[in-house]
Amino acid sequence: MEVLGREEATMVQVHTIHDGGQWRNRVDGLQQGTAYDDRSCAVAAGRLIVSELGGTFYGHDVDGHVVESWASSARPRRETVTARYTA
Repeated sequence: MEVLGREEATMVQVHTIHDGGQWRNRVDGLQQGTAYDDRSCAVAAGRLIVSELGGTFYGHDVDGHVVESWASSARPRRETVTARYTA
């Protein structure tokens, strides 16, 4: 049996990090949006991304340690995965 083009839900990972004196959000490793001077504004924006796309939020401190995390399963994004199954 062979199955191709199966649709699979994937969840994003959003990290709010301190970078170059400002706070930034990275979604799946890529920088998103503008930089923030205030950590709480960046965290709010990052959590909003997670609530819209579904996934996990990680808030880092200035030293890079994760100090908070939050998960949401709301509206996971969909992508087509090509997989071959044989029996």
